[in-house]
Amino acid sequence: MLWDLINWQKLKRALLYAIYMALVLLVQDALFSHISILGVRVMLVPAAAVAVGMFEGGVWGAVFSLALGFLADMSYGNTALFVALFPCIGFVSGALSRWLVNRRFFAYLCMALFFLALTALFQMAELLLMGQNAAELAWVGLWQTLFSLPFAAVLYFPCKSIAGARDKKG
Repeated sequence: MLWDLINWQKLKRALLYAIYMALVLLVQDALFSHISILGVRVMLVPAAAVAVGMFEGGVWGAVFSLALGFLADMSYGNTALFVALFPCIGFVSGALSRWLVNRRFFAYLCMALFFLALTALFQMAELLLMGQNAAELAWVGLWQTLFSLPFAAVLYFPCKSIAGARDKKG
């Protein structure tokens, strides 16, 4: 009787998203944080927040992105930058996919490009306050965004698969 209160489909989907987030953070931290292209490192985590928000809606996108931001901040040693930014990304991408854009690959890439650039902007703002050169930071932010986009394209398909399993079962 107590077991009837548990929605096993939602629990399974939440577990799949937790595995998805763990894999994204593992690849980001173990692989892409050590590979530098022209002095720039790829940033995958904002695109994962966009994908989850796009397929699960604004509220769940914000919840999963909050966990993602918390773990990313712990990994990078930031002072709550990602904890504040990623839930906003998850919520806005979920709201946009509900009311304005579709959930197709091209729309995902456009939103991922925008939010990758926004993340680079927030990372640059922190360094600008420390007195870094704005032109150099803009150059690094641009290249970080452009180098991250092809890798971010891969993150769309696992999220679509997890969300598709929900849509098939009702």
